[in-house]
Amino acid sequence: MQKGGNMKVVIKQKYFTVGAKFEIKTTEGQTVFFAERQWDRFMGNVVLFDKNGAPVARMQSEFKKVFTSWFSISDSRGNEVCCINEKLPFLCFRRAESSHGNLKVKIKAGPFHMKAYLLNEQGKTLAVKARKKILAIRDTYIIDIDESKINPAYGVLVGVWYDLVCHPSH
Repeated sequence: MQKGGNMKVVIKQKYFTVGAKFEIKTTEGQTVFFAERQWDRFMGNVVLFDKNGAPVARMQSEFKKVFTSWFSISDSRGNEVCCINEKLPFLCFRRAESSHGNLKVKIKAGPFHMKAYLLNEQGKTLAVKARKKILAIRDTYIIDIDESKINPAYGVLVGVWYDLVCHPSH
């Protein structure tokens, strides 16, 4: 994996787990991150650790109303990277956009795939793509991250958002 290239990671989770720890690996099977999902009554938190166990980022999410969600990504020091609010979904299709923070993101997601774009003066640039593997024993997602556009840890957390919001029963 080269810095500035594309990183393809795989997230495999057991179905119906709460407080689960899971590994995030490259398609070659090398562990890149560990994640721990923590739940309370109103918010879901995911803490991302590097392969040596050091925390690198955190995502907090909240399901505000029946059809909307909010999530925030912070670095390891607790500084907010971005806060993303979901727009009202249409059936199983979701759209979200950052409302503040240094990272300007726009997300479009359907039942089987998601794309996240970075927004700047020139327009939008694709930074993260994720897709759900349909025929898998475990809840499995393939996430493509353009490391030249976005920090891989933040790209992984955008992929985890896709899991949390578009497939909440897992």
